[in-house]
Amino acid sequence: MREVGTEFATHETARGTASMWVLSPSVYVTSVDGHMEESHAELFARFGHDRIEGSPGKLHVFHDWIDMTGYDSRCRQRLTAWSVARLGAYAEVHLAVRSRIVAMGVQVANIALRGLLRAHGDRSTLEAELRRVLRREAPHLVR
Repeated sequence: MREVGTEFATHETARGTASMWVLSPSVYVTSVDGHMEESHAELFARFGHDRIEGSPGKLHVFHDWIDMTGYDSRCRQRLTAWSVARLGAYAEVHLAVRSRIVAMGVQVANIALRGLLRAHGDRSTLEAELRRVLRREAPHLVR
């Protein structure tokens, strides 16, 4: 649903690209292609902070990480610590992952995040969850 998004942010390095966009004041999406580095994690934190500040309620986040091939270990540590400190800001967080190493990192992070993360093995189930949330949060976006 990138085509109906707003407030885009993208950071590209030689190893990977992270992109983020807003679908409603309480719903945003991220996508990673390639390898996540610390500079990508910094973008995630800044973008997430801005969404928390501007949201009328708890956030619904959808991470399309199907094309993420790996990450620097400090990324997981940084994003997990950042998210733990803001657990109350999130209604739900969904991630679609294919890489086994990324999936293992998500499982480890989810322990600290008290089960907040809902992992999906393919993009179609992530998109189904996104449509479910948008029917409630931004019905004008759902066909």
